[in-house]
Amino acid sequence: MRTVLADEATEFAAVVERAVRRAGGFELVARAERGEPAADEVERAFAELGVWDLRARDGDVDAEVAAAVCRSAGRWALPYPVAERLAGHPAAGYDAVALATARGPRINLHRDGLRWLVSDGLTSTAPVTSVGEPLGTKLGSLVRDAEVGAWSEDADVAPLSHVFGCWVLLGMCETALDLTRQHLLDRHQFGKPLASFQALQFRLADTAAALQGFGELAKYTLWSVTTAQVGRAGDALALRLSALETAETVFRTAHQLHGAMGFCDEVPLSWLSRYSQPIRRLPWGRSETEVRLLQAIETVPFAGLFSSGDAGAILVQ
Repeated sequence: MRTVLADEATEFAAVVERAVRRAGGFELVARAERGEPAADEVERAFAELGVWDLRARDGDVDAEVAAAVCRSAGRWALPYPVAERLAGHPAAGYDAVALATARGPRINLHRDGLRWLVSDGLTSTAPVTSVGEPLGTKLGSLVRDAEVGAWSEDADVAPLSHVFGCWVLLGMCETALDLTRQHLLDRHQFGKPLASFQALQFRLADTAAALQGFGELAKYTLWSVTTAQVGRAGDALALRLSALETAETVFRTAHQLHGAMGFCDEVPLSWLSRYSQPIRRLPWGRSETEVRLLQAIETVPFAGLFSSGDAGAILVQ
């Protein structure tokens, strides 16, 4: 595996971030929350850049570029199903793939005009026949209930969907930590910046180390899935578990060090934290992900970073 993304991915992601910044940055998600058509601008801007022409399921370079785009989308909490669309299954006739439970499926950031497929996160898929209105709950203001057709078996759909969702969450965590670091530099107490307090330095360093580990695992899993490694299904679930654990650590640190202002809409951290919730809870949370991972590695062991015995022992402890 490569430990860095292809140059094309890095360069394209930089172009995407500049386009998002010009379109309004975090103002896009604020507008979406108010019911304004911010998603139209995202769709149009990405179409002009050729993002929707990527075929992540067909080649490793396109997959790396798509992952980098997902990361950039996460950095701005874009109110558009970027990961779902880039994980689409054109060969089967679907523009976007969402992860959802078989019972009571829900879709985050649903976009009309696209042909949707849902995956149960494991081996089953079903076409979306209709969706309801945005729920507007704490789970996510843009989450919708969905009606689906008959379920069928397709084990190759879920891993890439897991991976791209985790890359979105990676971008969210990176920005959250960057904002926290800047906050500690800007805010002063007892006549000196908060960043000068050793306890806060240690806390930030520990969180940064966890995030760096998640980033490396994200690159490994992208390689595992796109090159069809034997243990890719388990690798994808392991990445999701790492993503959930890291996001919990990063956002806890960010909110504690920001204080009450971290929950105000004037602070970007508030948008990142709020819009990370559907990714962290759909189709399952941390406990259910652990169970699914243990089930997966019973039949197909990790072939790369971990052995099945070590991984199982860590999860059971």
